[in-house]
Amino acid sequence: MANSAPMPLNEASRLSRITHMGLLDSTADDVLDHIVDMVALVFEVPIALVSIVSEHQQWFRAGTGLEERETPRDISFCAYSILGRDVLQIPDATQDSRFRDNPMVTGEPHIRFYAGVPLVTADGLALGTLCIIDNRPRAALGPREVTMLEMYGQLVMKRLNNLRKASYVDQPTGLFNRRRLEEDIVALADRHEHALVALDMVDPAFLDSIVKALGYSFAQELVRGMIDSCRRLLPEDTALYKVSPTRIALITRHTGPEQAEQLFRHLLKHFREPLICRNIPIQMDVGIGVLPLGLDRRDEKDWIRLVVSAADEARGKATGWRWYEPHLDFAQQRAFLLLASLADAVRSPDQLSLVFQPRMEVSSGRVVTVEALLRWQHPVLGPISPAEFIPLAEKTALIRSLSLWVLRYAVEQAVRWQAQGYAFKVAMNVSAIDLANSLFSDALFEQLAISGLDPGRFELEFTESALCENPDLTRLQLERLRALDIDIAIDDFGTGYSNWSYLRQIPATTVKLDKSLVEHLDVNEKDRRLVEAIVDLARRLGYRVVAEGAETEAVYEILCQLGCHEVQGYLIARPMTVSGLEHWMNGERTHKVRQLRALGG
Repeated sequence: MANSAPMPLNEASRLSRITHMGLLDSTADDVLDHIVDMVALVFEVPIALVSIVSEHQQWFRAGTGLEERETPRDISFCAYSILGRDVLQIPDATQDSRFRDNPMVTGEPHIRFYAGVPLVTADGLALGTLCIIDNRPRAALGPREVTMLEMYGQLVMKRLNNLRKASYVDQPTGLFNRRRLEEDIVALADRHEHALVALDMVDPAFLDSIVKALGYSFAQELVRGMIDSCRRLLPEDTALYKVSPTRIALITRHTGPEQAEQLFRHLLKHFREPLICRNIPIQMDVGIGVLPLGLDRRDEKDWIRLVVSAADEARGKATGWRWYEPHLDFAQQRAFLLLASLADAVRSPDQLSLVFQPRMEVSSGRVVTVEALLRWQHPVLGPISPAEFIPLAEKTALIRSLSLWVLRYAVEQAVRWQAQGYAFKVAMNVSAIDLANSLFSDALFEQLAISGLDPGRFELEFTESALCENPDLTRLQLERLRALDIDIAIDDFGTGYSNWSYLRQIPATTVKLDKSLVEHLDVNEKDRRLVEAIVDLARRLGYRVVAEGAETEAVYEILCQLGCHEVQGYLIARPMTVSGLEHWMNGERTHKVRQLRALGG
């Protein structure tokens, strides 16, 4: 039975160093392979190995003459070698009580001679060995041979250290990488006195645009220019770490908010001036996140995520810098969770649903349109407001899936109402992304063809922002839709660009006044004058005017006086399920019309 070697006294530190140096990486290294080949040739042995002794195994980081890449630690010769600092020699393992019953002696590779030199770090941790093995007994190495083996061992150790350094450096920039940053934070003895700082130099989307316009080499040169600027502005001994293509980090002594913010003001002032790259001025958009490292957190590996989150928030809100705040991190984690869950919701049969809110024609009291509104019942979080999940989806390709889902179910419901004799249209909202290509339009044409719905019974609502993001493509898609007699409404009018020159080119039929313009008409004279001017001009240009957000009788009465064609809001009716809307249409609507006509509507 093999005898296991005793554990070194510094075993915990030794294992930690093996992990931090990445020595268990199975990737072959040409230099180490070349060294063991030379050692085998010089010492005339069939087997030479670079062995790393981990908690339960010994791993052969390089080797010649042995097919195995690992063996159990309890039968490892090298586990004995790491207990000392000198070369361990075993001239004949069959005569050594520690090894005579070892399965590597009694069986393949039939070890007889062994000599191993420990691979020791500068601070005295033996990580493994460089060893030579023969399957026949041999005389002990002479002093010159021992010295040679030790020198080869030193060469192996230098290579391992170089590999470690290479694994800590981002090659394009020469900065330390995330892995090195995490280890340096762990190594801080007085961590609570330090803060981690992330500089978000430029919007990643803007960097992508630079790559497309000016090439990857220009973008790389620009990034190096950012880094060089930071080096000049920071103390000479400041270590910089690259944590993403557009973000760098540093560790600073946390002496207090005032001292730290003085540094941030200095950095921001510098980057207000464009960075010149190849004689082209590029405006930076810097956000700085700050995370005191003394905060009590369970997951220490969250450092980088938390500080980058704060930097993103600073750049997004144009505040310059932002200290980490737990509630902001919670909001970002919730946003990510919702986006991840939303993809499943689209495929789920029972998470998404539609409700419908009527729009009433002022002159007749008829419901001429009902707007389809998306609702989401999360299986764990419960109901999620569309004001929360729609803006998130609009930042990703998920909005396309949501729009196609709403389209399908809105058309299906419009067909059923058409068959039941209801005369109103069904309206749905589309995003700028939906109008950026023909995917949505083609899907709508297909749905109309399959369902047999009269296109005049369908309306699309889009916001003004879609006009400015890509006016030519938007106009093209809207013209295709309008050619089928589908009504087009400009939603939330008055909150965006309100550019009448765009509107003259868009085949819209309806302008919907945003709730923010409408809700204070009865108390804000400026709002009233603005709405009066918009309604007058819209009517002159031939648009139908809809006011959304009518929630009081006083506001409704003013909207009637100003000449709005239709009104939508809680005063008329709240969003309702299909059955709720049908019940309202067949009963409560009549009472509501009489009530509003009494106001002079």
